Amino acid sequence: MAHVSLYRTYRPQRFEDVVGQSHVSRTLRNAIAEGTVAHAYLFTGPRGTGKTTTARILAKALNCEKGPTPDFDDTCANCRDIAEGRHPDVYELDAASRTGVDAIRDEIITKVSYAATRGGHKVYIIDEVHMLSTSAFNALLKTLEEPPSHVVFVLCTTHPHKVPETIHSRCQRFDFRRIGAEDIVERLQHIADAEGIAVAPGALTLIAKHAAGGMRDAISTLDQLSAFTGKSISLEDVEGLLGEVDSALLFAVADAVQRRDVGDCFRQVAGLAEAGVDITEFAKELTGHFRDLFVLAAAGDGSGIVDVPDEDMAKLSGQAEAFGRERLGRALDVLSSLSGEVRWAGDARLALEVALVRMARPEGELTLEALEERIAALEAAGPVAAPGPAATPGRSGAASAAKAASGSAVDPVAAAPGAAAAPPAAAAPAPPAPDDGVQTYTPPPRGAELDRAQLKRAWPAVVAEVKKRRNATAQLFSAAAVDVDGDTLVVEFPADQKVTKEIAEGAEVVQMLRQAVHHVLGVKPPVRYQLGRGSVKHEERPAGGAPAPRHHVADGADTHAETAEPDPVDILASEFGDVVVEHHEDV
Repeated sequence: MAHVSLYRTYRPQRFEDVVGQSHVSRTLRNAIAEGTVAHAYLFTGPRGTGKTTTARILAKALNCEKGPTPDFDDTCANCRDIAEGRHPDVYELDAASRTGVDAIRDEIITKVSYAATRGGHKVYIIDEVHMLSTSAFNALLKTLEEPPSHVVFVLCTTHPHKVPETIHSRCQRFDFRRIGAEDIVERLQHIADAEGIAVAPGALTLIAKHAAGGMRDAISTLDQLSAFTGKSISLEDVEGLLGEVDSALLFAVADAVQRRDVGDCFRQVAGLAEAGVDITEFAKELTGHFRDLFVLAAAGDGSGIVDVPDEDMAKLSGQAEAFGRERLGRALDVLSSLSGEVRWAGDARLALEVALVRMARPEGELTLEALEERIAALEAAGPVAAPGPAATPGRSGAASAAKAASGSAVDPVAAAPGAAAAPPAAAAPAPPAPDDGVQTYTPPPRGAELDRAQLKRAWPAVVAEVKKRRNATAQLFSAAAVDVDGDTLVVEFPADQKVTKEIAEGAEVVQMLRQAVHHVLGVKPPVRYQLGRGSVKHEERPAGGAPAPRHHVADGADTHAETAEPDPVDILASEFGDVVVEHHEDV
């Protein structure tokens, strides 16, 4: 005798047996009890959520020998024949295989007016109704609008948007939801107990997650696993059959990204390749893992919204806290792009490696999100220091310790980038720190002359101060170099950033930059912009006189454009907000 699939054996037979669709069951029960059953229903929702099953239960309730009643006995001949698909008054049509107008005419239109043979109602269940042709829908339309009083239509579809609006308007629509993982696990456990199947902890949860809200798919997977394992299912069996990725591997990869350990990221991907893991499936699972991390970082409590075993929840919460919400949001943006790339990439492994490097180290990216992450890292990195010619990595900590031991004041820019520098106290000067090749930035007194070395060391803090005022404006200076020409701050943009330079020349942007410099360094210098990466050419000063006139922004109140080109603001207004750029002819 052929084996009967578990999903057929345990198909719900009564309204109370339908899992996860209480809103549909209760409405239909009330309609039957009050005698207000509609002549046509449209059941929509993902596959395996109970649409056709509920339609059969409705047919039972209408044709039970004790009915119509929502509490039918399910033991009479009519109920049993409907459950087994042989009742003469319940017609099930598969529109996917019979799409033409002839099927509708022969099966429905010519027979709909005949009285029911054994029950009180004739019920037409049309599955995958969206597959009907336009002519078939048109033929069905009039009958569906005014059927005989003893006829009920139930149209089922997974694609309601493909059903014509004229059909929609003649039906009561019920949307079947994806079934929650907890409800699926509970139902699977009931079936496993009834069938004598031993299931390891966590295995049913993994089956439920893979089913994506479809009860039929989950029960079919349990049936397949029981046949494969001999009714003793382990977590490894589920992972092997479904191609699921071990959660420990997901944690390991996420930990490497969090530590910004690019080498470990490459080693993890190499391990995946050696184990034969499907890269596309891994990318999908990794996206789900980072989604859970983001939910925990944003909501704090993942109860009911994060489906992971209890033993993984504490570890997941710790990892979410280590990442932080902003960084996890950017990681999800990268993974969203990856999910589309791995499908068509010639080398899926390379696409994954590139994505992991982008998530771990944003230095090579020019997106706003990556720049924000880099600036945040700079703000939290500690003292703003620039190594001298003989400096080596790892010596800045020793230099800071030496300064602390010598009684030097703590660098205010390092403590809080962009914070105002306090005037120096009128105390005896501290002894100089040993010359170890590392220079630590100390702000000059208010009103002091602008110093080239101090400016370059404090430039990240100046940009951070601009960001506090307007984030988009700070992005203008992300690739700029600075120098000093007399008492003038020189900002040099790369040669290919002419438009950026022109935007930065706006009076409002110049004033904002000068205020940021004053906030950090205590001086408010004039500003000059120029193009072309290279050494700044100093102006020749006449004997005893001021420098020769050049393209110059005087105190942020006026700007001069080198050429009379079209205004680029319209092009970049959407990116840089309300930055105002003014152009004047050269004097």
